[in-house]
Amino acid sequence: MKKTKFLAAFLTLSLCIASLAGCGAKPEESIASSETPKTEAATGEAPSEEAAKLKMMVFPATENYEKINEQFLALYPELDAKVDIEVELGGSGDGDVAQKLRLALASGQNLPDIIRLNYTQLPEFVEAGVLEPLDSYIKPYEGDIIDSAKNVMKYNDEYYAFPREVKPKVWFYRADIFEECGIDPYQIKTIDEYIAAGEKIRETYPDAHMENYNVPSKNYDLMMMLSATNGRFCDEEGNYNLASDPDVKLTFERIKKLYDSEVNSTVAEWSADWAPAFSSGEIVSQLIGGWFKTDFMNFKLEDQKGKWAIAPWPEEIREGSDAGGAIWVIPAASKNKELAAEIMAKMCFENDAAKIIYDVTGVIPALKSSQEDPYFNAAHDYYASSLGPVNFESMNYLKVYPYTPASTQEVTIVLQYLDEYLAGNMTLDSALQTAQTDLINQIGNPYEQ
Repeated sequence: MKKTKFLAAFLTLSLCIASLAGCGAKPEESIASSETPKTEAATGEAPSEEAAKLKMMVFPATENYEKINEQFLALYPELDAKVDIEVELGGSGDGDVAQKLRLALASGQNLPDIIRLNYTQLPEFVEAGVLEPLDSYIKPYEGDIIDSAKNVMKYNDEYYAFPREVKPKVWFYRADIFEECGIDPYQIKTIDEYIAAGEKIRETYPDAHMENYNVPSKNYDLMMMLSATNGRFCDEEGNYNLASDPDVKLTFERIKKLYDSEVNSTVAEWSADWAPAFSSGEIVSQLIGGWFKTDFMNFKLEDQKGKWAIAPWPEEIREGSDAGGAIWVIPAASKNKELAAEIMAKMCFENDAAKIIYDVTGVIPALKSSQEDPYFNAAHDYYASSLGPVNFESMNYLKVYPYTPASTQEVTIVLQYLDEYLAGNMTLDSALQTAQTDLINQIGNPYEQ
């Protein structure tokens, strides 16, 4: 298995730092207890099999995972007797978890058995040869997995990930205002029509806006828009050529069109002003990933309960996803990788387990058998429409951008120049050419051994 230069160098550097600093990290816990087990001769009873201890690293909080694990193990008592799952916080986002995984691999200490990442990081760790292939665990369930979701689980046509949440693109909108203004989101096919709908709404609600693309840009906004096209930052050989890629150029132009329009709000996402902007009616629409359904409910806009609905994105930009989705991976060096894979296969692909996850998190399972299940298609007590049908429909349009082992660096670099272009500091051609030069100078070939 080939390794990329940047990961190998990072692991080497991390190991050196860990050795010099003494780290203080505890060795990976052994399956066996530190106490000597009593023998049958000493007790008169056959010794019981001790539960294996699995470490699950997650973000951005542990509470939901602890709830799911408790209910899941109660559902499978045979597994409950064999395993204890410890949930560990890896940080506030997938980047924090990825960094902790790199350090654990470098030091050989505190290596989790089950790790939540986004698909964005999968190529890096697969190319480094540190993840367990999962084909044998997924094959028994393969026929029930929605076809597009399989792309979130694969790299180079081999399964290396379980799906935590497939992330299709979903349009959130104020159903009451859209209906009042005579706007049907399913009839809006293009970005121009999307802007025109916003302008029509503003005739009745002058302070209303359809989106809030801003500087600094969000990586998921860029990649959701780019994944609607066939654009990419480099070719399959690792040559950066985004300056001449017509679809990358088109993506920048589309974002700029929304950014410059009167229907775009200046409120920044995840700022203190974002929730109040929904509450006041300043934002009446949002093009985002399906994962937003739970975050949006956490804004606790009780006065708008039952007023928001969801639809697929406008047809012109409908395909794609937010990083493909959230995934679970298992390190090849895990001492309990077989048990960890057995557990995650049941958790991700068995219907009763999917219902537990849905109840706790609202995550819609990427399973064909769930598409017609009333449990996932029932009316919702917060939204004006059921969550299931639209999310299942949007999964049909799910497409995964061809991420490379250096995608985290690539997106960071390209975002800088998208912002320069949006702010009017650089022309489109200059922004793309400068981004390409930086990618070549800072990364080289992301696939190079």
